[in-house]
Order: sequence, then C-alpha cells, then structure tokens
Amino acid sequence: MRLWNLAVCILLLGIFIIWLIYYIICHALEYRSPPRMIYETDVLRYANATFARRRIPRLIHQTYRTHDVPSIWNATVQSVIEKNFGEFKYRRWSHAEMDAFVKEHEPQFYRKTYITYSYDMQRIDSFRYVLLFYLGGIYVDMDNGCNRPFRDLIVTLESLEPNATHLAAFPRRDSFGVESDFLISTAGHPLYRQLISRLHLFNHYYILHFWTMLLSAGPIYVSIQERLFTSSEQSVVRLLDFTVFRPMFIRKENGFTWIGRDAHYLFYISGKINVKSRS
Repeated sequence: MRLWNLAVCILLLGIFIIWLIYYIICHALEYRSPPRMIYETDVLRYANATFARRRIPRLIHQTYRTHDVPSIWNATVQSVIEKNFGEFKYRRWSHAEMDAFVKEHEPQFYRKTYITYSYDMQRIDSFRYVLLFYLGGIYVDMDNGCNRPFRDLIVTLESLEPNATHLAAFPRRDSFGVESDFLISTAGHPLYRQLISRLHLFNHYYILHFWTMLLSAGPIYVSIQERLFTSSEQSVVRLLDFTVFRPMFIRKENGFTWIGRDAHYLFYISGKINVKSRS
C-alpha cells in the first residue's frame, strides 16, 4: 500500500511539474508584437484574386496506416477531395511510404530520432514537417472536413505577401500556440527546417503518453518553434484566425483518436475543477 501511495504521489508530482512547465512556456513565449494573421475579411477580399504569384504547391497531403480510408472519416476525406478537385493534386501517404520518404530525405534524423520514437503518432507528426519542407502544399488530418475550397485560402495568403519567397500558415489556438492538424507551406520554408533540426532535442518521455505526444513532436512542439522562429520579409509565417480555420474552411468530425486514457483522465479532472471553480 505504501509503495502504491508513493507511486501515486510521484505521478501527481510529475503531472504538476509538466503543467507548471507548460504554464511557464505559455508566458515566456508570448508574442512581443502582434503576429501576422489571416482574418475572414482578408479571405473575402482576396479569395477571387487572379494576380497573386503562385508559390505554394497545389498539393494536399493526408496520412494513414494504409491507403484505405477508415469509415468514420469517409465523409471528411471525400469533402477534401471533392471541394478541391481540379485545383489540387491529392496524395495519401501510408506508414510504409512515410518511413521511406523520411529515410531518403533525412537519413540522419531517420537513424537517430525517427525510428527511436516510442509512438506512431510521433513519427506521423514529424513526417509532416519533412514532407512540407521538401514538397510543400497543404497537410490536413483525416478528421478535418472541408467546407470551402482551399484555393481561396492559399490565394489570400499569396496575395497578402506578394514579395515573400517562403510562406507558411498555421491555425491559431484559442489558448496558446498553434494547431498542427492543418499546415500550409511553400517547399523549403526555413521554419520547417528548424522544426526538423530540433526534433531530437525534444525526443524524451514526459511522464504521460499525452504530454509526450504534444511536447516531443506535436502541437506544443510546433507552437514553441513557431514562437522562436524569426520571420523576415522573405520567410513569412501567418496565423489563421479562429473563424477562418473553423468553420470557414474546416470542420472537425470524430477527432482526437490518438489520445490515450491518461488524456481522458486529465480532461475529466480538468472539467471537474472548472465546474467547482464556477460554482
């Protein structure tokens, strides 16, 4: 019993430390100046523009274990294909193809980090950064349905930054940082080189499966690197305003399948705490 109590205390202490680190990160990496944004008014203004210089490849990437689409995501995947038919090429990457792509293009990262990850989700996340650095385009999770052609968003980004060589965009989170389930980039963007080059520094186990996913290669990792990246007139990063991401272009259906029991437990505890704090 004493060992059990000690184990629980250590676990709770670890969770507290991770939450404290997250809190410190959120405040330490606050924007010193307002980030460049894409607002709904920008999309309405530039969506039909024909003068924008093309820099973002018209490619849509999605990933799964095989080339088969799970039934729960048939509708969302089909909406992405149908809404963008004719304007974009569509590519679905299997895990075997992801592995081969990373091995070919980033052999050192593949040997030292990629194959050492404990979870498939870490490899899936890191593959996105390698993929967009070398090919560019749009990466979108399968649980994201498409409400409006992505062309309107791409043209808006290209119109807002007519002179930049490299463009990237991330959905802004309502709490801290950015989302990583919808990514836009030109090939060769320096931010994606930074994302790849620093993955090995974050390849650790962070007490819980949930935190390990987020911090080692997931959205918190991306958020940290986005904050540390210095944009220039030639290498621009913009954030999508909340309403631009959802519901203007994206809807979420049957998502968060990667999270484990630890995350569900944390969400449950967090919900209980929030209810008590409001009462």
